Amino acid sequence: MAEDVNKLTAKEVGAIIQARYDSEMWQPETEEQRKLAKERRAKVDAMVKENLRKKGIIIN
Repeated sequence: MAEDVNKLTAKEVGAIIQARYDSEMWQPETEEQRKLAKERRAKVDAMVKENLRKKGIIIN
């Protein structure tokens, strides 16, 4: 079932390495994804500030 690794050509090995590298890289973000991420970060920041304020810690 599995190929003999010793019989792969340099081109095949290069293609395997490139495919692995490409799959592990961050995918390009769309404008919509950036907007949603910014909104989520703002919500998290607001919740953190509120929780710290309730504990008596004041931050800017």
